[in-house]
Amino acid sequence: LTPVPASRQREALRLLEQNLFQTDSFRLKPAFVASLVPSSLNRREVAPDFNLANLVLSLQRRTLVQLFQPAVMNRILAAPDKLANPKEAFRLSELYEGLHAAVWSELRTGKDVGLMRRNLQREHVALLAGQVLRGGVPADARALARQELRSLQTQLKASQAKPGFSREAKAHLADCLATVEEALKASLQRSTL
Repeated sequence: LTPVPASRQREALRLLEQNLFQTDSFRLKPAFVASLVPSSLNRREVAPDFNLANLVLSLQRRTLVQLFQPAVMNRILAAPDKLANPKEAFRLSELYEGLHAAVWSELRTGKDVGLMRRNLQREHVALLAGQVLRGGVPADARALARQELRSLQTQLKASQAKPGFSREAKAHLADCLATVEEALKASLQRSTL
């Protein structure tokens, strides 16, 4: 098998960052969103209202889960061995760094965190914590996930002093910080046993 060229992989990651994981990726006119209705084919739907945030989260979750599949990570890790110039390979660290920057941009900008972004950030934290706490992922991926959680911990602590976040956003960021700290603490306890 020949790895997809690193430039193409970087382009694909940028496409996801700019179109699926950006703050304004799903900014629609309120009148349009209000006119949307649930599918009449879905009889299990209890609420008569269309929930755009849940639909967006479903799409974003499926993409994140696919990117964090152990098989995908293993292919990325093995790619340098298949290239004449291993330094040109797309690195797993690039994936983690790119997603982190795209998903947590509000921590840099200080802009408020809306519902769709809070949903995405919760999902990202949960997936990183799962990589650190559960087996089945490559060791390098687990180490990178731990590093991302530590970086996020620092950013989340610093965000508590920033003005401009709504009460919901502050509660969300505090909750994410608690999840990060619990995952890091549990990971440390597990590794010392």
